[in-house]
Amino acid sequence: MTLKNIIIRVLKTLDRGDIAAMLEAGAEVGGEAAEKIELLTYCVNAVEDELARYYFPLKHEQTLLSDDGKYGFEKFTFKPVKILSVTAGGKNVKYTTFPQYIFCGESSITVCYEYTPPKRGLDELSAFDGTAVGESLIAAGAAAEYCLICGSVKLSETWEGRYRREIDSAREKYRVPAVIPPRRWV
Repeated sequence: MTLKNIIIRVLKTLDRGDIAAMLEAGAEVGGEAAEKIELLTYCVNAVEDELARYYFPLKHEQTLLSDDGKYGFEKFTFKPVKILSVTAGGKNVKYTTFPQYIFCGESSITVCYEYTPPKRGLDELSAFDGTAVGESLIAAGAAAEYCLICGSVKLSETWEGRYRREIDSAREKYRVPAVIPPRRWV
């Protein structure tokens, strides 16, 4: 699912099928339509950022090399939000986090971390393509953001409610059931 697909869905739900048709046809878009598409691109990116930070963390694992034990965040493929583990030779190692880097006494480490998705353009795939987060969930969040920015508070509240219900549904659908061990001491 591309951002373009999500934005077309939002435009259709907000009764702007004219702009959606131009996007689908690949026509040159200018003026007010271009401004709306740019604003919706911003809204979709903001929703993906929120989903990654609070509801559906995106995880990445990568191996890094360093001569002095400093692993700058600029060397990471994605912008890390939370370091989950640092391993060297298959074993967990101690590390210290600083504002610009992590320090570890090893020359080669594998870092597993949660990240925020980079800002994407219209023709790029969503950061959540192929995950529990569907197009309708992101579209509902983007519609809520768009309506709020445009001053339609009541309509924004309606879309926000739908967005929250879709989040709950997706989280419930893909939640791992808790296992309570039997009480053998009774």
